[in-house]
Formats: sequence, structure tokens, C-alpha cells
Amino acid sequence: MQRRSRDKNVRAFEFMMRNEKKIREAVEEARLYKNGYTGGAPTGHARIADPTAGEAIRHAEELRFVEIEGGGRVDRPERWLRVIDAVRAWCRPIPLRREILRRRYAGESWVKTCAEIKDSEDRHLSESKYHRIVMGICNHAVKCAIQVRIIKIF
Repeated sequence: MQRRSRDKNVRAFEFMMRNEKKIREAVEEARLYKNGYTGGAPTGHARIADPTAGEAIRHAEELRFVEIEGGGRVDRPERWLRVIDAVRAWCRPIPLRREILRRRYAGESWVKTCAEIKDSEDRHLSESKYHRIVMGICNHAVKCAIQVRIIKIF
């Protein structure tokens, strides 16, 4: 079993990582099925079907939330996906970091990961080094989330 962070922002990031596929699917579905109407009450103009305008809105407007199966509501899902992509890009150049990211959020226990991965000196990965790397990944993710304004500092 993986340790659960006491930091709610780290827990939010880890939830998003574990549910990335569901979030991506929900975003895609929401983009496909958004209505294509223009006009309506406040504009004083009749509400009419306008598929071209609907298509433009669908691609330009940020989704406020999506519902994912078994996970409830995810606010600002596209921003979270940008954070996930940024974290993956940050981990990519360092093989050990990249492998820990992949295994941790695929649900593998830290014990199994440490037993199977070797560090740069060809030794099995220690528990403390594993957790330091995970902490570094999570800290970077929180910084990215702050930058895209889905986590507030105060």
C-alpha cells in the first residue's frame, strides 16, 4: 500500500494522476457533445441551432468540470491534464524518476518498485530514495498546479 500524503494538494494531484484516463475520456466526451446553439433570453435574439458556432465554442471554451465514473466531479479538468503533462515532461529526461512516476500511478506498491528498480549505482532502490523522488514529483506537480491557478497558496 502506498503512503497517503497529509497535504491536500498532493492528494488532489495523486487522485488526478490515478484517474487520468477517465478524466481524458470525460473531457473528450464533453467536447463532442456540447450543444450548438446561439442566442437566447439575455441577447434578445432567438435561440437557434448553429453547429458552426457550437463547434467554435466547443474548442475555445475551457470546461468548468467533468464527472468521472467512480470518482465524482473534477473541477477544471483541462488544467489538471496540463499539470499531468508538465509533470510527465519534467520526469522524462531522468529514467529513474520517469519509472517511479509510471509505476506509482499505475498502482504498484513502493515495496515492489524498490525491489525491481536499481539506482545509478546498480543497487536496489532504498525506501528513502523512493519517497524523496516521489516527494520531488509531487512538489513539482503542486508548483505546476499553482501556476495554472487550480491550487491556491492562501
